[in-house]
Amino acid sequence: MKTAFIVYCSPAGSTGHVARVIADALEERSISIHLLDLGAGQDPSPFIALLKTADADDCLFVGSPVYRDVAVPPVMKFVAGLPVVNNCPAVPFVTWGGAISGIALWQMGKALQEKGFSLVGAAKVLAVHCMMWQSDHPVGQGHPDADDDRQVRSLVSMVIERMSTSTAKPMPLSDLDYQPEAMGADFKKKMDQPWMIIPKTIDGERCTQCGTCETVCPIGAVALDPGPIFNARCFDCFKCVRECPEDAIVPAVSLEKMVAMIRKRVEVFDERPPTRIFF
Repeated sequence: MKTAFIVYCSPAGSTGHVARVIADALEERSISIHLLDLGAGQDPSPFIALLKTADADDCLFVGSPVYRDVAVPPVMKFVAGLPVVNNCPAVPFVTWGGAISGIALWQMGKALQEKGFSLVGAAKVLAVHCMMWQSDHPVGQGHPDADDDRQVRSLVSMVIERMSTSTAKPMPLSDLDYQPEAMGADFKKKMDQPWMIIPKTIDGERCTQCGTCETVCPIGAVALDPGPIFNARCFDCFKCVRECPEDAIVPAVSLEKMVAMIRKRVEVFDERPPTRIFF
């Protein structure tokens, strides 16, 4: 591998953590890295321009948290805007909060294949659930941990080894379609549906118009006029709710209800193994 391109969206920090583990493992092998955080307000154009020259000796790593059983819109929009390449290797990876990892890996792999990338590996990594910052015992507590990191680093090693073997075949997309058939089919229907945003109201007595919500939003979906207004780019990462110093942003569905629903899904689906490497 000559060059690695790593792009990710990470409102809660877990997907960014995995991206950094990948980057560290690659740098230890003196592989050149280009890193793009879709939530940092960076212009992706230079990154995409470099990708246009990528070939079979380079590799694209694409990371997303799993929201509502699928990859988040900013990641899928980025992949949709990529140039068509000729069999450049690619590795999708996701972090999930212990309820269910859905079809995000399959969704990302399919979109990458349609752009001419060949799949050489993938990973789902358990992480603390992003909606449980107020819980004493959140689902996924303590993850990603040292063993999760070890598995991610082993993925990097296997991808490098796979790419060095001229006879290695791409990984079948079907390997990422691991949910039970009926459940996976229901999840796939969500790909063609609009992203339904949970309405949020502003407590005028609490809001000081400090601008924190606008600053922390990873996708520029909040503007002050003079209080917060949410546009259609919002995908309910709830970072604005989590970071508001005055607790002034009130979602239509309470956090308590969402946490209860999440814990119920954990019991119903009981997905194992929590972290899994595909190659």
